[in-house]
Amino acid sequence: MESFFGFELSTVLGFAGLTGVAFYLGAYAGLQIGILRGSSYTYTLMNLAAATLVLMSLVVDFNLSSAIIQVTWIIISLVGLTRLTYLNAVTRLNAEEATLVNTKFPTMTKPKARKFFKAGEWIDAEAGTVIAFENQPVRALFYLLNGEAVVTIDGTQIATSTPGTFYGELTCFDGGPATATVTVTRSARLFRISSDALNALCNKDADLKMILENSFGADTRDKLIAANVQLTRTALAT
Repeated sequence: MESFFGFELSTVLGFAGLTGVAFYLGAYAGLQIGILRGSSYTYTLMNLAAATLVLMSLVVDFNLSSAIIQVTWIIISLVGLTRLTYLNAVTRLNAEEATLVNTKFPTMTKPKARKFFKAGEWIDAEAGTVIAFENQPVRALFYLLNGEAVVTIDGTQIATSTPGTFYGELTCFDGGPATATVTVTRSARLFRISSDALNALCNKDADLKMILENSFGADTRDKLIAANVQLTRTALAT
């Protein structure tokens, strides 16, 4: 039996097969628990590697059915990679869209981003515009690209929002009441997508919903930290 770096070839190929199985299981587990997305490069590459390694292991103990499955899986993975590469190459984002994606959705592919932006609109808001009213239903998600807004609860300012902030992320899916009032204090550029449009997108694309929810969670955490800091400063000042 031939050897490879001191190991019998059969042992090396057997290890390759087990590694391929690990890639298969890892990709599927990652997909099920939300770590990986079915349309991502990572998921596709893991499946390609898995099929290739398992196919290599069949050299020792060939099985036609298994070989056909692995070759087919390799072809499908290559087609998927080609499609992903092509779509990302031909899809263009303007400067405003790119800023939002890079800031909030770094893992979102350009094709998904294009669907997201197509479902919403960019708007300009003058100082004094109220984006959300406390205790009233929120029927849209907003993103502040530039400008400034203040967040108040019962008339008390709890935070000042700067570019790169979401509004309505806690209730945009179910149309629940806003937890605070948000008022533009300096002319702002905003992206707006209605709750109906957002839910329609997410119902068709679970990967997109996962990306949005992860980003909303991080944004909410940052808001809470900023609000606590501002409230502490206000308390100390008085």
